[in-house]
Amino acid sequence: MNTLIVSPFMPYPLVFGAAIRLYNKIRMLTSFSDVSLLSFRSWSEDDPTPHLETLCRRVVLIDSRPPDSKLQRALSLGSVHSYQYRAHRSAELQRALDTIIAEDQFDVVMVDLTPMGQFRLPQGPLRVLDLHNIEHELVERRAATAQRPARRAMLGLEAKKVRREELEICRRFDLLLTTSDRETEIIRSWGLPHVETMVNTIDTVAFTPPAEPADVGPRLAFIGTTHVDANRDGVRWFMDDIYPLVRAAVPEVEVDIVGGMPPAEIRAYDALPGVRVTGQVKDVRDYMATARALIVPLRSGGGTRLKVLEGLSFGVPTISTSIGAEGLDLVPGEHLLIGDDPRSFADAVLRILSDAELRDRLCVAGRAFVEQHYDWRVVEARLEAVLTASLAERGRAAF
Repeated sequence: MNTLIVSPFMPYPLVFGAAIRLYNKIRMLTSFSDVSLLSFRSWSEDDPTPHLETLCRRVVLIDSRPPDSKLQRALSLGSVHSYQYRAHRSAELQRALDTIIAEDQFDVVMVDLTPMGQFRLPQGPLRVLDLHNIEHELVERRAATAQRPARRAMLGLEAKKVRREELEICRRFDLLLTTSDRETEIIRSWGLPHVETMVNTIDTVAFTPPAEPADVGPRLAFIGTTHVDANRDGVRWFMDDIYPLVRAAVPEVEVDIVGGMPPAEIRAYDALPGVRVTGQVKDVRDYMATARALIVPLRSGGGTRLKVLEGLSFGVPTISTSIGAEGLDLVPGEHLLIGDDPRSFADAVLRILSDAELRDRLCVAGRAFVEQHYDWRVVEARLEAVLTASLAERGRAAF
């Protein structure tokens, strides 16, 4: 089999969830397919090409990523197209795609993220769209948590555009992949039958719990890029509404807010007692290793959260909202704790901070569940079977 992946971001370094999904998907594909990668070049201190070339037969990175600015967002309000559709438009990437297609014969062309589905694709290969999220649902949830009325209205308009575009783009593809059965059922309800669940995966070997866990006291960790709306809103909600409740009961509690590119409003929390805003770190496991609990206080977002899977795999007791744990089939009270309002979330945090037996039980059950269902080595055969069956259905044998 010969597969071309078209992505709006590089799959390496592994600094955010979508990159981790793509990277592990490439690792799965390489067991039964040659893989070529076409992507916009993301920010990175080091050139990722040498590492990616150990996995991919060919790597093409496009430097001229579409601009992202307040002006572009404002201009999109008067456009028939959504901002994200316009933000991914690129004549240079289309030319590179046309060149690669002309120079090679692909059995599968796999596009990551719905807005990238706007690019012109050949009719011959199996055309696969990996959605990562239901995009219009993501925007609708952002609108629901927006603080300013003007922003709520702007995001509401964007959601309507994205919904229309999402349906149009999905109809162009032979096979759609989602991150959860919940999303698969939603998309099938649109009258699109060729939809399969391909869960987010992690490397449970890399996220093996330390042999001798360190307990430095009542410390919590949030891990995620806080310039992203869902993470930024979640951190604000936790710090403003939940953290004071926890600190009133446990004055010595500490919080690490870990992740790249924190905006000024998130950096400001670093001035609070017991709070550390780290920015980009070399290895998030260093912060997981010293946390009694991982917090996932998300009120919006889409897909499924890699941070939850990584934390559970690493043996960190986790407290999440229902949205934060959505689509992962985790059982509250068995694998993690859930809190959907400030009081219940704070109570869950206090339970984990004070109850070592509960922490141990959650660690064991969470780790076992992720090993069984979400390790990329486990899901690899599922991906091969789905692609092979889809190729056979179109009358083209995989080789």
